[in-house]
Amino acid sequence: MFNRVATPDQRLADPIRSSAPAAAPVQRPSPPPFAQSPAQQPMRAIDTPTSVLGQDITISGQQLVLKTKGSLLIAGQIQGDVHGESVTVGETGSVSGTITARTITVQGEVRGALKGSAVILNATSRVDGDIVKQTLAIAEGAQFDGSVRRAKDVAEVTPDLG
Repeated sequence: MFNRVATPDQRLADPIRSSAPAAAPVQRPSPPPFAQSPAQQPMRAIDTPTSVLGQDITISGQQLVLKTKGSLLIAGQIQGDVHGESVTVGETGSVSGTITARTITVQGEVRGALKGSAVILNATSRVDGDIVKQTLAIAEGAQFDGSVRRAKDVAEVTPDLG
């Protein structure tokens, strides 16, 4: 008599192979340094350049005015006025002077006036100065000492980018 041991059929054990090429994995671009969450990001054109003043930079001078037609992220210290399309004072940043921009986001410290179409004070912000705005958002935990008023006209909160 035959003593037969059952062995699995090898044709069934091999996985089905496709002759189609494998799809390449989708790569997502990494976020830029100092990235904000999408809810915190101001709306701006994709081609707008962003300038960064790092933590190791201190800029000071009499009647100093910084101007940018793009976005500016301040992580260092500035003693002077700032004009820009979009200005963000990072958590390590400090500005002593007036900031005038379409969008102003404060995460660090400002001692001076804020003049902007949209002003956003994050939870880590410390502002000692007046705010002239069209819209204002203040997160819980933000420190603010000054007055707030709505801009009488758009020219009052329009930065001098010339």
